[in-house]
Amino acid sequence: MPDRDREHSKRRSGSFVKQPAVLITSAGRRTSLLGSFVKAAQGRGWRVLAGDRDPLAPTLYLADEGLKLPSLSEHDYIPCLLELVRERSIRMIVPTIDTELGLLARHADDFRKEGCVAVISSGRLIEIAGDKWLTMQEYAARAVRTPKSWLPDALPSHGLPESLFVKPRDGSASQHAYRVQSSELARKLPEVPNAIVQEELRGNEITIDALIDLNGQPLHYVPRVRIRTLGGESIQGVTIAGDEIRDWIIHCLNVTAELGGVGPITMQAFLTPDGPVLSEVNPRFGGGFPLTLAAGGAYPDWLIAMVEGEKIDPRFGEYRRGLYMTRYYVEFFTDKPLWEAMQ
Repeated sequence: MPDRDREHSKRRSGSFVKQPAVLITSAGRRTSLLGSFVKAAQGRGWRVLAGDRDPLAPTLYLADEGLKLPSLSEHDYIPCLLELVRERSIRMIVPTIDTELGLLARHADDFRKEGCVAVISSGRLIEIAGDKWLTMQEYAARAVRTPKSWLPDALPSHGLPESLFVKPRDGSASQHAYRVQSSELARKLPEVPNAIVQEELRGNEITIDALIDLNGQPLHYVPRVRIRTLGGESIQGVTIAGDEIRDWIIHCLNVTAELGGVGPITMQAFLTPDGPVLSEVNPRFGGGFPLTLAAGGAYPDWLIAMVEGEKIDPRFGEYRRGLYMTRYYVEFFTDKPLWEAMQ
């Protein structure tokens, strides 16, 4: 029997279920993220499971066990996760995509009753972060500068900046996002669903990966520049010092924690001539997290430690500056998609 088939046989027989496990849901192509949890888990006697509905999701083949999950839209998604929590001794769930955040937040107590921590922010923060208008309003009200923003039905009759950005309030991956001149705005607005209009910001755009502990205490951050992106995901980047915005970043993280932030947080900002401006908040791991990990942000290890009851002290400023990342594809080959191979 090939080693992989033997492994699958053990998994079906339940010989691994006494080990605590972390489940990464909607794992898809997040192979580097999964690998970081595998490395962290090995030193603590944990397993790492990858869940997805696609039998060819690469992470399924790299995890200790690949699990078939229903579609997020199906009524049995949460019951399926709860059953897996009980069967596989899952003590932590790590979501990866925006569309599952609200659902898991609503059921966080259900998982907690089963001894499992869903690493998820509050429903309030998820709602705010999923709506760019709410994000701008809530953070601006807490002394965080955000882009000047307008809704289509409340545009001023005069005084708009010449250069604008139009995007969906609930958009992602730069879809339906357009740079326009104010004279073109009326023509472009109908092309953008659920639109928000914002001033175009001048300055370098940065991403800030951060971690807030399970009690809402900010622990760490790494600012980086996305040199090149593909499909909205960073494929080349570099960490920066950011010493001049340290206090601003910590203030943003404290505001995020106040709004219910827990676990990994990804923020976008522009370093304008007038100071930093927050443009987006995502309460999950960002696609460029492997760079933060390599620079010293051992978030998977710290999260497992916290679930085990250890206290992690804040480590602001403890990361490697000037570290570059570039990425490439790696292939995996199989005679059968995973669900067929396990039958």
